[in-house]
Formats: sequence, structure tokens, C-alpha cells
Amino acid sequence: MDFVAGSIAGATGQLVGHPLDSIKTRLQSESLLARGTNTASTSAYKCARNIYNEGGLRAFFRGLSLPLCSKSFEQCVAFGIQSAVDQLLEGMDVKEGTLRSGLSGMAAGSTTSLLLTPIYLVKVQLQVTPKGSLSGPIPVIKRTINKLGFFGLYTGAVPIFIGTSIGYGCRFMAYDKATHVADQSFGFGRIGSVIVGGGMAGMATWASHYPLDLVSSRMEASVALGGQQLTMTEHIKEIYAQSGVKGYFRGIGPCLLRAFPVNATIFLTYDLCKTNLT
Repeated sequence: MDFVAGSIAGATGQLVGHPLDSIKTRLQSESLLARGTNTASTSAYKCARNIYNEGGLRAFFRGLSLPLCSKSFEQCVAFGIQSAVDQLLEGMDVKEGTLRSGLSGMAAGSTTSLLLTPIYLVKVQLQVTPKGSLSGPIPVIKRTINKLGFFGLYTGAVPIFIGTSIGYGCRFMAYDKATHVADQSFGFGRIGSVIVGGGMAGMATWASHYPLDLVSSRMEASVALGGQQLTMTEHIKEIYAQSGVKGYFRGIGPCLLRAFPVNATIFLTYDLCKTNLT
């Protein structure tokens, strides 16, 4: 049941958050077009306006089909693995609480990253390229394999694995703590606590590993935008050379803005599905 509820929750959350995810990805990747310059200073508002000018509201949902399916699969795996590992840790007499939630969350994050890195690469490439240059997921896959070989589909795998493991650990730790505080200290009740806990969990996820997500997005986008293929370390150095420390947090505003409603939706949908389907 955890797998089914997670699948439905993931698809619902992706529909809510894809427009802001498109803005985040564009902001993370635009500096690739300004290597050696200081021109990568587009605000979230200007970025959103540029996307709108490319195709109206539909442009914000460009590349949705694949992440809609992948997000459903991702949350199916994440909630299923987290629940299974949590039960395993319970059987090992690990006390219920944030530590157990964190360990089970890290297991869920590492598993999803291994399965979904190629999906992330396709999504990012569709989001950062103008309409018409890449017509869908299949052309992106073919172009990547022709350019870099099969393992090119795993571009950005290292920062994704590290970041997702950290992020999902923080996600379930934050959810465990926030739902407890919301219910016990503020009397929000079950539904209110799930909404608050889910939203805070989403923000904790992204805040904990955002620089690694930015690096992986740049590595994935560079496949579509052309130019030299840099390693993770080279991207880290280049970001610092271009923008200093603040460069590692480029686009974090719309990312955190998106994180609360998306993850509140995901956790609420998951909770309601488990309650009504069992």
C-alpha cells in the first residue's frame, strides 16, 4: 500500500510544482551560457517572463510528461523503501524518532537516485532548451547517447546520489519532527499536521542539498547546451569563480517557494490514500 499511495502522491505533487521547477532549472542553468562573463543575473520574475514569451502558460509545463511518470515512480519507491527500512530498523530495536526517520529516508533517497538519474537528465534538457529544439524525451535520449554513449544518460549521477541521500534523510527527519510539534504543541490535528509537516519536509529537503542539485542540473543542461563537459569538481570551481558563494544558491527562492505546497500535497495525498485504501 505504501508503494501505491506514494505513486499517486508523486503524480499529484508534480502537477502542482512543475511550473516553478521549470523556473528553478532555467535559473540554475543560464550561467552556462555566460561562461567567462558576469551576465548571469536574471531574476526569477524575468526568467518566468522569458518562459511565458516562448509559449504562454503551456511553456511552464514543457517536459512534464516524463517527470509526471517519473515523480509517480520516484515517490512510489521512496515511500515504499522508507517504510520497509523503517520496519527493518524497528525490528533491530532502533528507537522511533528522527534518527530512524533519517536513516530510512537516506535509504529511500539513494535508491531513487540510482533509478531515476536518466529521467532527471531528460527533464532538465527539455526545460532549458527553447521550444522546437528538442521535441520530446526520445530525441533527448537519442541525442545524449549519440553524443556521450549510453553512460551519458548518467551525467550528474554523483551529485544526484549524494544530494538525494542527504535530502531524503533530512526530509523524513523534518517530517517526523514537524508533524509532532504541529500536533502536540499547536493542536493542528492530523490533517493540519500532515500539511505543515509535509511542507516543512520539502523545504528541508531542498535547503539541505541545493548546491549539489545545482551542480547536477548544470552538468545535465550542458549536454543540451553544448560546450565542454565538466566534472562535478570543475563545475563547483566554475560556479565560485563566476558568482562566489551566492552562486551555489542561484534559483533557491522559487525552489523553496515550490517545495512547501508540492510536498504538503504529496504527504497529504499519501496520508489520505493510505487511510482510505486500507
